[in-house]
Amino acid sequence: MQLQMGIIKIEIKIPELVRAVETFRENRMAALEHVTKEIKESVGELFNHLLHTEMELFLGAADQVSNKRNGYEEREYALKGVGSVHIRMPRDRKSSLKSTIIPAREQIDPRLNARRDPLRRSLP
Repeated sequence: MQLQMGIIKIEIKIPELVRAVETFRENRMAALEHVTKEIKESVGELFNHLLHTEMELFLGAADQVSNKRNGYEEREYALKGVGSVHIRMPRDRKSSLKSTIIPAREQIDPRLNARRDPLRRSLP
């Protein structure tokens, strides 16, 4: 079974695309840095939207009628294949939300801690 979320939409504007190609011609390293920065910001925004939606669904539950939002905790989260992204963890007044998207105190994508190749264990 394959999970397809379809939650990311990429929009490309032709004038900006032309400027990007020109920037690559002038200074490839700076252009690569800019592209990487935009990707990280987009991934961070995606996680922030997911966390916001998780909080909305949580506060909409019948047992949370008296609970309300209580700001955010801003922090960095290391994500495999992307690097460190800036996220805003929503908080509720009763501190009862247990996020399944990014669990409490988790700062590193658990896939970064997993062994990449099981055969590596047997190699010196």
